[in-house]
Amino acid sequence: MLSIKFDVRFYETDALQHVSNTALVGWFETARLPIFKYFTPELDLSNWPLILANYNVDFLEQIYLADPVEVKTWISHIGNSSFIVYQELWQSSVKKAKGTTTLVRFDYKSKKSVRIPDDIRAKLEAHKIELE
Repeated sequence: MLSIKFDVRFYETDALQHVSNTALVGWFETARLPIFKYFTPELDLSNWPLILANYNVDFLEQIYLADPVEVKTWISHIGNSSFIVYQELWQSSVKKAKGTTTLVRFDYKSKKSVRIPDDIRAKLEAHKIELE
């Protein structure tokens, strides 16, 4: 499992006094940074090897400005060229949201998916979780 903590920033809240639903997608993406580095250690955007195919977020409880949040990240599935990242957002020891993101190793020149190399596959496997 990978984990990162964030302080909730004032501008991420809305008129209802809770965190805007758009903030979570950004937090989840930021928490995937170590995974991105498996594919491109220097985060070379001119040679980016991934494409986002899908993401889903389930909002379980409201998130507030008061306390920091923690994003926990696992890999729930590894295919030939794609993998699914499973993430949970916690605040005050309560799971507030969960989500999945499907990423594909992609060759932008040929516009085709390409196999995930074995060395990267092993790094992803180290964070594997079996979901119910």
